[in-house]
Amino acid sequence: MLFLSFQVRAGRTGHQGYLVLDGLEVKQNDTEGGMSTLDVATDLFVGGVSDLSLISTFSVEDEPVGFTGGVRELVLNGNDFDLTETGALGGANVGDWDGTACGYKVCQNGGRCSALSGADSDSFMCTCPPPWTGPVCNQSVYCVNNLCEHESLCFSDLVTGSYDCFCPLGWEGRYCDKQVGPSMTTLKFVGKSYLKYRDPKFNTRNLRYTQVSFNFTASGNEGLILWMGKAEHDDDDYLAVGLQAGHLKIAVNLGERLSLPLTFRNVTLCCNKWHYLSISLNSTLIQVFLGDERVLFEDVDPFERYVAMNYGGLLYLGGFELHRNISTVTSGLFTKGFVGDVKDVGLYQDPRQLQFLQNSEGFNVYKSNE
Repeated sequence: MLFLSFQVRAGRTGHQGYLVLDGLEVKQNDTEGGMSTLDVATDLFVGGVSDLSLISTFSVEDEPVGFTGGVRELVLNGNDFDLTETGALGGANVGDWDGTACGYKVCQNGGRCSALSGADSDSFMCTCPPPWTGPVCNQSVYCVNNLCEHESLCFSDLVTGSYDCFCPLGWEGRYCDKQVGPSMTTLKFVGKSYLKYRDPKFNTRNLRYTQVSFNFTASGNEGLILWMGKAEHDDDDYLAVGLQAGHLKIAVNLGERLSLPLTFRNVTLCCNKWHYLSISLNSTLIQVFLGDERVLFEDVDPFERYVAMNYGGLLYLGGFELHRNISTVTSGLFTKGFVGDVKDVGLYQDPRQLQFLQNSEGFNVYKSNE
């Protein structure tokens, strides 16, 4: 019996959905209705459900039936699901399609997997393409004997045939061997950087009122400067600030992504000039000052369906954790990390500005000389 494999991609933006089969878009439709969000934080079923009678009759053309075949990879919003007995919460009548230890992505970075015969059926060997090595081809040959210190991360540079050390917050130098002093008041972001700050006063904050301010200077036209929110699920609340084509871009989600991103196009904020930005969100009213000028005053939800921003006590500067794709996390609002400097970050009406080496973690963030 011959089995053919297909790659299927399906998705949606607002009311518009699409379906792509092996790179060919086969369907694109708009749906009607006032709702535009989809909760994907609940249980996810693959191949069928425990009770087919629970499936809505409006979601299928004929009687609902379970899937017969194989599923090799499942990615939802950039998250790769582990389709094994250890990764699943439950299931029934599901077998191992391959039958060997060479499942999907056992060998990384294009490595070729060979199942080894013998008593141990779980044995396999990866043949790695250059410049990768290691049992599952996840180590660069340039990083095998790296000198990166203090739990820094080694990233290979294929152009130069060497490597770079990405330093954890508080360390700098070629090998992350120099400790940053307590006077780290201005942060330098290089694009593949992030700082994650946990607000120790979160439980006492009034979530109906949000205020954040900072000074920044940009070295590029694009990038996420600040994300105030948990950034875990599509429906999480957030306040996002960044640059798009050199213009200030701000997005707010108090629930269901009801408001559209706001872009201020009257001035270009690149390059290498300091700007002061102050943002306040009072219930659904957002007010933005760029320097002394109020550039935005708008009601993001006149019907006041949602009036509080639950940011979970988290604030990101410059980007997200290095393994996360910015475009995926922000649903396309921003595509790159910030390149430039940030200083004087203040939350609410706190008398002290944020102390970056306290309540924070991050990588590739350095002390700026301004």
